[in-house]
Amino acid sequence: MNHYKIAIVCLSSFLWACSTQPTAPVTDPTTSSTINTSKNSTDNSVKRSSVLSSLISLSEQQENSGDLQGATRSLERAIRIAPRNPEVYLRLAELNERQGKTAQAQSFAEKALSLNPNSALTNQAESLLEKLEQP
Repeated sequence: MNHYKIAIVCLSSFLWACSTQPTAPVTDPTTSSTINTSKNSTDNSVKRSSVLSSLISLSEQQENSGDLQGATRSLERAIRIAPRNPEVYLRLAELNERQGKTAQAQSFAEKALSLNPNSALTNQAESLLEKLEQP
């Protein structure tokens, strides 16, 4: 029951973040210049970050309960929100490796490396790739 509550909260947060309208730049008629509404863009990035964290947490809970496919779906949604986040790709690589999908695991690990992650993430991705290359 608790997992359903978390899933509902995550889903509603995700839908809420997706429903916000992007703000157009405002033109100042006295100077003929464009004013960027950075507050709204900051608000959207905070919302996106919150939804991303929720999806990663949800995937961890699903993985811990043995629902690897559900965890994979949650991480795939996270990629749609943050397609340049190497951590999500590395987590997907690890999940695919656990499911025996070595080709997909290798592809996701290589994508995580290509996004120039920090050194800890690089070491994890390289270790996983080495493990996948062994027979």
